[in-house]
Amino acid sequence: MANLGRKNDVETKDSKYVYFRCENGILECYVKEIELLDLPIAKACVQDRLEFIQSDSYPSMFDITKVKKSTKEARDFMANEGNEQVTASAILVTSPVLRMMANFYISVNKPKNPSRMFTDKREALEWLAQFKGSLCLLLLSFLSKTNLLFTCC
Repeated sequence: MANLGRKNDVETKDSKYVYFRCENGILECYVKEIELLDLPIAKACVQDRLEFIQSDSYPSMFDITKVKKSTKEARDFMANEGNEQVTASAILVTSPVLRMMANFYISVNKPKNPSRMFTDKREALEWLAQFKGSLCLLLLSFLSKTNLLFTCC
């Protein structure tokens, strides 16, 4: 998917659990209806995303409005290894249960990238726009994997 992010570039992929859409440097991930998001499903979602974006990193919106429940193992995985090549996460929710789940994920699982919950897709995409092409965030993402600390920007 190299060179995505230019105006009018749109690429999509439909997988078993997620529909992916990348436009103007932001990846949109629409999780399909899932009764229980467990570790094997979480790993499949991440693998499909990584295959779609190849070696690129993107600020990403995750629409989890159709997920009913998730396991602790799946949330832990998504907050750490599952966040590979994600420079920032906007989590889109609608129901009070999903809102509680997303707040729990952000506050307890502590994702390694900037993460925020939204109930409005437009607001989520506007927030993510600030992370497009951020060299500083890409460096932070890389260095966090190597356990190196530094001050940037």
